[in-house]
Amino acid sequence: MSVQFAHALEGLLNRCVDMAALVQGTCEQVTDAVILRQSGIAQVVIDTEEQIDAEEVQIERAAINLLAEHQPTAQDLRTVFAIVKINSDLERIGDCAYNIAQMVPAFAPATQEIPVELASMARSTLKQLRDTTRCLGLNDPALADEICKGDDLIDALYHHIYNDLQSQMAANASRVPADLSMIMVAKNFERIADHCTNIAEEIVFLVRGQIIRHVH
Repeated sequence: MSVQFAHALEGLLNRCVDMAALVQGTCEQVTDAVILRQSGIAQVVIDTEEQIDAEEVQIERAAINLLAEHQPTAQDLRTVFAIVKINSDLERIGDCAYNIAQMVPAFAPATQEIPVELASMARSTLKQLRDTTRCLGLNDPALADEICKGDDLIDALYHHIYNDLQSQMAANASRVPADLSMIMVAKNFERIADHCTNIAEEIVFLVRGQIIRHVH
């Protein structure tokens, strides 16, 4: 590996970590928006989406240029491809945060509190994302394994929330707009956790050379 390529690759990795931190900050804001039912915080998240989209494009473009300008070895090629896939998952996490933020005004004025399980799910998903950002910065496959295992809890919370809110809407039609929006919020938190799992799997592949998709 040439010194020039090594520096460029390190810069690309660092940029991907910075992207993860940006997305994490957005998800922290949208978690507060949901739990506190604050449309103003949600609007800040909506306004950040273009920045995340632009950074995703720039990282992908930098990765393509790196491949075009150098002839990386198999190991280095694997690293570049992993960065591209992780970058894509991070952008999709940003999309999920944007989707959640759009739902907040539908239930923010409602008289009923959000379900305790939804608040728990939001906090658990945020922890998954924080761990993912840390895992990406440290290249820690053991932490990546824990992230993959943690996805089961979030899936279970989603199904519990979905079933409960469906029952409440069937019993009281006036709850439909707010409860339906909260189901969509829960679904997007579940998707964020899925993308965290994808990133964790890529980190395991990057460090160990093992493909663990569909295994856990």
